[in-house]
Amino acid sequence: MRDSARFTGRGFGPGLPPAGAEIQARWSGEVLHLETWPEAGRAVRAEQLTARRQGAGLLLEWDVPGGRCALALDQGVGAGDTAVAILRRLAPAQAGTARGDARTRAWLWASLFLLLGLPILLLGLFFAFRGELVDLLVTQIPPQQEQRLADEMWTLQRRQLKLIEGSAANQLVEQLGARLAAAAPTPYVYRFHLVDDPSINAFALPAGYIVVHRGLIAKAGSAEEVAGVLAHEIQHVESRHGLRGMVQAMGLSVLWLAVSGDLGGGLAGDWIKHLAAMQFSREQEIAADTGGHARLLKAGIDPRGMASFFDRLGKAQGALPEALSLLSTHPASSERSARLQQLMRDAPPQPALAYDWVKLQASLNQAAPAPRPAP
Repeated sequence: MRDSARFTGRGFGPGLPPAGAEIQARWSGEVLHLETWPEAGRAVRAEQLTARRQGAGLLLEWDVPGGRCALALDQGVGAGDTAVAILRRLAPAQAGTARGDARTRAWLWASLFLLLGLPILLLGLFFAFRGELVDLLVTQIPPQQEQRLADEMWTLQRRQLKLIEGSAANQLVEQLGARLAAAAPTPYVYRFHLVDDPSINAFALPAGYIVVHRGLIAKAGSAEEVAGVLAHEIQHVESRHGLRGMVQAMGLSVLWLAVSGDLGGGLAGDWIKHLAAMQFSREQEIAADTGGHARLLKAGIDPRGMASFFDRLGKAQGALPEALSLLSTHPASSERSARLQQLMRDAPPQPALAYDWVKLQASLNQAAPAPRPAP
């Protein structure tokens, strides 16, 4: 056996305390030198030694005139290689077992990393690239699945709303919405609803369900302003902004739903909660403004109504608390306002919409909400 570096073990035997003592040792040739052992037992030849496993370590034993001595080596405290080398010399079969145990422990540590470390790593990567992953998931959702999800959401949402049907204001929303939806190709079938709610608000579910509050009609200054809001909401649907926000809010749970092909998955209520709490980003608002402006022009509607309505709400929000309903989900910004004004300056003139606005707003007072469906 080749010479080894010094290693440490715990010695037991004549001349040592009952609890043993720390022993500095080294191997040289065929002799084990115990440098801090009492004088009588400082050198032991290989043929005098017996070796056996003791737990995860190694126990070397030999006889001396005064009794039996032992040196315990702990493989976990730096003496592992030395212990295996000694075993190879004294008991080759046990040496293979020791090396096998070392490999087993390495495999166990690797397994522990895979079980604990890998999920943490994947979770970190998910949050680091969450935006890209959400975009990828949304592109993999076909319009048919989005429609099924929207139908489930609307069934639940409808129970909470007081729809207005058959009024002049209701006809305005439906006519303007249909005109705007037909202005450009779309994979969706749009449905426009007016609800008996005094707040100044409008919102869109995925796949083309668009809801306008009575309060928005009451505060709008013209049919063009209502058309501007509808065009803006349609563009959110076309760009799938609402769907993207809900996928992001649902997190990892949406992965299985997307793979299984059942985005509803009985979770339509959760989707609605996330949609209600969602706020569009500055980039999404600018995209909806730009796309809505183009859609208004294609439909032959003056787009200046969009700018005037949002600008008026932004200026009045301090004195008009109802305006916060719409602005909470469609945040205004100076950059957004400036871009809208630039778009409007370049817009060609369009004929005014033929609606008697005063009479139409007055009809809101006579409009009766339709009965809610039974739960």
